[in-house]
Amino acid sequence: MSQGNAVPGKEQQGRQIYDYEYEPVPAEARKSWYVIALIWLAMGIDISGLFLGAFLSGGLPFSQAVSATLIGSAFLGVLAALCANVGYGCGLSTTLLSISVFGRFGGKLIGIFSAVSLVGWFAFQLDFFGVMLQKALLHYQIEPSRFLILVFGMALMTSTAIWGVRALGKLSVFSVPLMLILIITGLVLAANNHPEIPLPIIKAPISMGSAISYVVSIWIVSAVMSPDIARYAKTRKDALLGAGLGFFLGNSSTILVALILTHLVGTEDLVEVFFSIGLGMSAIVVLIFAQWTTNSTNLVSASLGLSVVIRALSRPVLVVLMAIAGLLLAYNGMINNFTQFLSLLGVLISPIAGVYLVEYYFIKSSRLQKNVSEASFLNVAAAISWSLGSLVSLLTSPDFFDLFTISSISALDGVIVSMVIYIGMHKIFPQLAD
Repeated sequence: MSQGNAVPGKEQQGRQIYDYEYEPVPAEARKSWYVIALIWLAMGIDISGLFLGAFLSGGLPFSQAVSATLIGSAFLGVLAALCANVGYGCGLSTTLLSISVFGRFGGKLIGIFSAVSLVGWFAFQLDFFGVMLQKALLHYQIEPSRFLILVFGMALMTSTAIWGVRALGKLSVFSVPLMLILIITGLVLAANNHPEIPLPIIKAPISMGSAISYVVSIWIVSAVMSPDIARYAKTRKDALLGAGLGFFLGNSSTILVALILTHLVGTEDLVEVFFSIGLGMSAIVVLIFAQWTTNSTNLVSASLGLSVVIRALSRPVLVVLMAIAGLLLAYNGMINNFTQFLSLLGVLISPIAGVYLVEYYFIKSSRLQKNVSEASFLNVAAAISWSLGSLVSLLTSPDFFDLFTISSISALDGVIVSMVIYIGMHKIFPQLAD
């Protein structure tokens, strides 16, 4: 009798952990727009955004840095909304979408590539977490080892990622209001404690185009992979509003907060900024929750990508393995190559969106409605479009070749080029798109 009762319990637990990685999300599991928006808003409020804001404050005058943040975040919000709409329309994860568009071989390659990129991004975020939490705890004469802090952070982030998107929604409902209250309090205290604003010092000047590109690149991977979350939206409006508002507000608010705080306090050291305005313990709370939600999302998307490629291992097992890999990378130090890594993500990931956006909005073929098992082996036109989009983005990026410019934003260049080439190849060489 007890054995008979145990089986349903395991089935129930399996159903809770199962994140619909192999099929469209059913109607009964879908969420309202504010849950979707909260997940992305929580993801946008993170230490890398604060770090980027501090970086921009040392490279541009305040007004230009604000403009770059708003322009980049607006583009990111529009791109995320367009990609999220595809996710809602098909109900599929980004990897399953990629298999439908790029073919079984091409889509799985993208799944592996995206997972590796996200593990790298997880390692960066974990490294930020370790460096800043260790520095914050030193103010209380607490000196845990860096490795211990990294393991603590990894355990938090992994615990949520194992349960998937539904757990992220529950965490975000709690964490977002808390983080917003603490951040607004910090702004008020900084304004009251520093009535005289120090003269800004431009330490390492950067161009407006580079600044916008950095703002876009910081969440370009998540925007491209927004179908992973948007497939849970109840309606098309929920997907569009959730992604558009979540990405624009989450990305811009975090960077703007860092810009304002560093401008008021006169230092780019974020830990010192928070402690100088009397928010030491609050800063630690913000740090923990910000990275918890953000890096859980990275692991969820990475595991969705690999679970389609490596079916022998369950998604929760893949989450744990990738978290351990990210821990080892973070321990070896990732933070010193932050802006270069951002540019590389923008160069290589953004053209993927260009291809599947064209497939959904312009070509409207039956490919996205088919079962992924019926997908072709390789869509040559899609692969060429992605490759050439990445190449052009690489050539226009100031962090790489910087040979010429199209839009002055290398990540946007990749999207534009991949879209134009894919449309052109469909018209001129339709046989390559089969």
